[in-house]
Amino acid sequence: MPLRSRAIQPPTLSVIIAAYNIADFIGGCLDSLVVEPRGDHEIIVVDDGSTDATPDILADRSTRHPQIRLIQRENGGAGAARNTGISAASGQYLTFIDGDDWVEPGYIDTCLAEISASPGTELWVFDYIDITSSGRYRQSCAADFWSCRNAPWNKIYRRDLIGEDRFDEDILYEDLAAVRPWVARAKQKRRVNRALYNYRNLREGSTMSSIDTTRFFDLFTAADRCMQRIESSLGAHEARAALGNDWRKRFYTSDVFIPGLVDWPRKIEVAGLRRRYAAEFTTHLNENTDGISKRLLARDFGFKIALAALCYEHSALATGDFLLHRMGRMKRRLMTRLSSNRRSV
Repeated sequence: MPLRSRAIQPPTLSVIIAAYNIADFIGGCLDSLVVEPRGDHEIIVVDDGSTDATPDILADRSTRHPQIRLIQRENGGAGAARNTGISAASGQYLTFIDGDDWVEPGYIDTCLAEISASPGTELWVFDYIDITSSGRYRQSCAADFWSCRNAPWNKIYRRDLIGEDRFDEDILYEDLAAVRPWVARAKQKRRVNRALYNYRNLREGSTMSSIDTTRFFDLFTAADRCMQRIESSLGAHEARAALGNDWRKRFYTSDVFIPGLVDWPRKIEVAGLRRRYAAEFTTHLNENTDGISKRLLARDFGFKIALAALCYEHSALATGDFLLHRMGRMKRRLMTRLSSNRRSV
């Protein structure tokens, strides 16, 4: 009588990693995962057309560690790479990692323990460590729409929460357009009180004196798609009930104004380019949104940013730029000079 082959059980958890030209980091990322020998997970690494040594490192790691499955594709961006990983994943639960980051010891075990303890939960949100040039900082994230962060990587998703949705592949802010709607429609959410993820946030000092800033305006497209998806899945009434009557204005305030006029311009060293960008961005903001709330800005981000928003609204670009960017740079230069003088005494 022939022996029956035992059916292979799909893994509980699929870890999806997007990798593109990160030869200096991808080995460490994978090494932080494979120290845990549990068999009920898989690691899917999507090489998004890398042209450096990344493919060689991935081939080596996938040969040595059978839980790593390597997929290679033509370059299409982070969203396209994650979509490839979602389609290939076998797990009932998904989590994402960027290949230049790494996870804390116990990451897999913690994810699986949370799933086992509460399999009906649709979304888990955990804290992360922000790695900057000045140090390591734990960032606390709540399991709610406003405090979870847009990034896909500090969360565990039950697969049916994502369903047939995918990341947009034609815009820069694909995380905002996809992740926040998933959070909004999750009925069962839990916070994991651990910092499981290390986010390599070392780009704040980069200089963008000649960069094409037109891609920054993808932020408006991403925000519009995000809100459309939320209202399509929840309905306008339920969206207001869940997120607040003024949620659209609050959303534009925190997720369009702050990144578009506070965060990104910090990377533009040339003052004239920074002001031209701010003028164009403010025009888009006034023409294409429901507006922003100075009250919410003052409450959540401080009076200085609220005052700068008022300056931008009334075309006082130089004053707004001074408040948000030049004042901070002048303060840092002064502190550096004072510190240097103390050392020389």
